[in-house]
Amino acid sequence: MKFLYNNTLNLVTAQGVLLQDMRFWVRGQGGEKNYLNITEANDGVVSYSNENGDITAVLSIACKDNTAALKVDIDYAPKLGTTWGQNHLDTDSAAGIDIASMPESLGYMANFMRCDYWCGTKIFDALKDMPVRTQALLAKQKDGGYAYLLTTCDNYFKSNIIAAEDGGCTVFIYARFPISKCSEHMLIIGLENDPYKLPDITAEYGLKVMKKKGKARKERRYPEVFEYLGWCSWDAFHMDVTHEGLLQKAQEFKDKGIPVRWAIIDDMWAEVHNNNIPTMHSRELYNFEADPVRFPNGLAAAVGDLKEQYGLKVGIWYPTLGYWNGIDPEGPIAREHSDLLTISHNNGRLIPSPRLEKLFQYFNMFNSFFKDCNADFVKVDWQSCILLNYEHLAPVGYIAKNLHTAIEATVGGNFDGNLINCMGMGNENFWNRPLSLVNRISGDFMPEDRKWFVQHLIQCSFNAFTQGSIYTGDWDMWWSDDAQGVKNSVLRAMSGGPVYVSDELGRSIKEKIMPIVYSDGKIIRLKESARPAPECLLNDCEHNGKIFKVFNKTENAGIVAAFNIDEEEKAVSGEISIADVYGMADERCAVVDYFAKTVTVLEKGEKLDLTLNNYDDFRLYYIIPLNEAVVPLGVMDKYMAPATFNIFADKKCVVEEGGKFCFIGEPKNVYVNGEAVKAEKMGDMLYAVNLSCDEKKIILEWGK
Repeated sequence: MKFLYNNTLNLVTAQGVLLQDMRFWVRGQGGEKNYLNITEANDGVVSYSNENGDITAVLSIACKDNTAALKVDIDYAPKLGTTWGQNHLDTDSAAGIDIASMPESLGYMANFMRCDYWCGTKIFDALKDMPVRTQALLAKQKDGGYAYLLTTCDNYFKSNIIAAEDGGCTVFIYARFPISKCSEHMLIIGLENDPYKLPDITAEYGLKVMKKKGKARKERRYPEVFEYLGWCSWDAFHMDVTHEGLLQKAQEFKDKGIPVRWAIIDDMWAEVHNNNIPTMHSRELYNFEADPVRFPNGLAAAVGDLKEQYGLKVGIWYPTLGYWNGIDPEGPIAREHSDLLTISHNNGRLIPSPRLEKLFQYFNMFNSFFKDCNADFVKVDWQSCILLNYEHLAPVGYIAKNLHTAIEATVGGNFDGNLINCMGMGNENFWNRPLSLVNRISGDFMPEDRKWFVQHLIQCSFNAFTQGSIYTGDWDMWWSDDAQGVKNSVLRAMSGGPVYVSDELGRSIKEKIMPIVYSDGKIIRLKESARPAPECLLNDCEHNGKIFKVFNKTENAGIVAAFNIDEEEKAVSGEISIADVYGMADERCAVVDYFAKTVTVLEKGEKLDLTLNNYDDFRLYYIIPLNEAVVPLGVMDKYMAPATFNIFADKKCVVEEGGKFCFIGEPKNVYVNGEAVKAEKMGDMLYAVNLSCDEKKIILEWGK
């Protein structure tokens, strides 16, 4: 990729023009766009100036293979009293590039900030329909390739993409702080024939050119505690969480034999005065200790009882500001640690100082207190609070870097990095977490809400596509006792992330939970992220009458779930094929319908027709390569059956735990831990052997 200047500036690739008629502008505080003139241009650097020469800029491009990074250097120094007003760049829209057009596309997918903390997705045909605050844009080009534009958050400024009135788009940067100089990357660009590679290659290149300390997802460590089933107090108790209630719920799990291994004590454990659901977001944290009425013996006593009586790991929830409205100015935290706090210019909240050393002390106080209470991990909420609370206190990039460095350093020191990030999907969060892996990618769970489930499915799968390059997505808590319970459990099993329920007292249903875990509570967790199937990546399945599919895969199989997400809940149609699993190139596969226990053989290019009548009509399929006469399928008691075993030699595997182990094709001479057994037919092409549910690490052989 390079610049080409001939009366207008274009960004070109080997295939042609990618960004056409690029016009660069800067804006003084409160002023209009000031379009600068090009004074010099070559393949990699373009210089700009205004007529007076007191506003200069350089736009440069760095490239590696199929990726590129656009960087801007600005020196803004107009004389006071000019039409540009104050002598600094606009805090909301400092500079940008207006792009007249991109190559005619076969469709776009935008991942955008639908609020200050959650991302949403929009699929559309023209740039003019792009949503505001777009953070990533995928375009399918007519030549069959894909372009991917990924916004940034560098040292001080962050960028966004918006639609332009003339049908093009604008990439712009802002710092929410008065600055007169800028040297920042503003856009990462990737080109690939394979769209699933683009989030990874652009994120990795962005981390490199911006010299971020973070790593790609594949290089981050997944916390061991989240390999097991958990429970969260929020949707179970809301404002009424108590020491006694937590123990009652733990006892319920014990009585029902549900192997929950950890619990999050969520919102409203803390001492927050005069609080209830309508006013919770306007209340402040008074003290570190738990509310004395609901936790009369303190937080440590509740944590201790959960651990000692029920063997649970325990996590504590808290938001970045202490509570939703910051720190109570009349409380002991404010009195004893005022040097670590400051006042928000926007709303008057008492909040942590943006300076790194003070943020470190602030978060270390919290995490050390929880560690002293014998907690095992934390969930840090409201991480995308920077734009709202820190405007004019420091640049957004500076605060984001300091905030996440302090959180992760103190969580690392106290909890070995065991952390769930939450309400933090802005690109200032995306680029600035050094080590942590788990990030919530879903808005709040809404029980008994079929419409919510549709949006949840769309949100999580597309967010996993865009942010899965760096993070493993947390698809949030769910209820087993819910009309959507089976669908939610299948999605959590496919997600690749943590799985934790939140049923109210007395309402947990073991039969809805056990298909996704082993008897010891270990999740049958896939190592990749569940994402939209290739056919659905740029198709609006809410409005086109087609089924919506998400996929994941194991070492030996593809997993596909198909849903009806039609906005009016009309019947939808479509097909299941080998191509639904990205990267699967096998010529001949079996499609196994998990719930119907049927097998359909497909040659490459063949498809299985499917109609889904309503939101409750969904399917779970395995796509199994038929490279042998007999192929192991796995323990069919579990939704992710192909992940329940590992092949270690020809016709030999280790089965993690007993149950009904199935094969496609009739196996001969089956041995379980060396003893001969007979496989029974259970359907067309399906055969099963019953393995003792009390055993683990079972050696299974066949075909001798």
